[in-house]
Amino acid sequence: MSLPRTSLQLSPQNTPLIAGKNAGKLIRCATEYQEKFDRLQRAAERNHYWALIAVKELNALTTGMLGKNNVYVRPGERQRGTGSEKYYVFLPGLKATVVRWMNDQFCITELVMDDNYYRVKDLDGTRMGLYRVERGRSDAWRSTYVNGGNVKPQSGRLVTVADAKYGTANDAAKFSVPGAFEFLGNNTSAIRAGGCDLHFTPGASRLGGLYCYNPLKVNESRASAVHLARSMENARDIKYVSWVADFGGSAVLTQAMQILVDKGVTLEGHTVYFHRPRTSPAKALRLAHELQLNINKEFADTGLNLRGALSQFSVAGERINNSHDPYDRNFHVKKWLKRVVAVSTPVGVAGAIIAGPTGVMLGGIATVIGGAGAVFALGQSVTKDLRHKLDL
Repeated sequence: MSLPRTSLQLSPQNTPLIAGKNAGKLIRCATEYQEKFDRLQRAAERNHYWALIAVKELNALTTGMLGKNNVYVRPGERQRGTGSEKYYVFLPGLKATVVRWMNDQFCITELVMDDNYYRVKDLDGTRMGLYRVERGRSDAWRSTYVNGGNVKPQSGRLVTVADAKYGTANDAAKFSVPGAFEFLGNNTSAIRAGGCDLHFTPGASRLGGLYCYNPLKVNESRASAVHLARSMENARDIKYVSWVADFGGSAVLTQAMQILVDKGVTLEGHTVYFHRPRTSPAKALRLAHELQLNINKEFADTGLNLRGALSQFSVAGERINNSHDPYDRNFHVKKWLKRVVAVSTPVGVAGAIIAGPTGVMLGGIATVIGGAGAVFALGQSVTKDLRHKLDL
């Protein structure tokens, strides 16, 4: 039985040329994937918006990898024995593995494409991308797909970024829009009357979670993040847009933020918020600073998720030292002592404070804030919160 051909056996002599014939670097494709590439091109010729983008970005390889961090995820791999560089290309509806040979040519060695993604017509409400969401009868939320993915040019526009595992965009809106209301507080009347936008990610399972907490390593959300980043970049001149991620939508939003940072885009005046994120909010916080986003003192609601709380806590010092971040020492003390009590039981409060993760958290509070005044504040707050907790 013959073994499958690997990229080590590929060469310019046995791979077809698909781009770069007239200018730039030569781009080749393993023969077994050329048919898929041809289908992608046919979808682009039918003016399928995201297929056009995918073909354009793949053809852009002819100018090299420089400046393409928004699309190309580079784990630093090299193929043993050849020195060839290996890249992973994530685009709407596809994932490609690309090898850069020593002669500076590129070859697509694997192309995983969702064929259904490039159909001329998609089932209503199941396409990846941006939707207009309005309140319908019986307080239900109705969504309409937005060709091109542009946010409604309205000052103060809300865009929710939903988790996957919803059958349709309407289903996603049913949960993600109310989740965004927590960020809005009492100011929900405009959304109830005029609606908002929703970024929808179709998928069989939720994104992120305990075993994939680093948002930049969630592969299932990369194509969706490319969509969202494009929507965010195109919306940069709209004032006061709020981007609110719900649960696993945190992976999509964080990756989109990384794309924009890599491109040098800023979103001054825009705001981000994470409702019960299933990925680390700490990474998103650092990206928010780089994007010059406005962020509230409450950047993310992690509920009783201790890992999420510690993730936020790990960047508290950076927030306090950032002059444009409203997060200050007093809020830090109040927030984290409240968190200590929340994760403790009435019987085990004292033990939770003395030892365990909450004990480490308390020690860190004093370290970040520093000074005798902080110690006094800690003592006073502990006493007050414990009395409330134990009903003394």
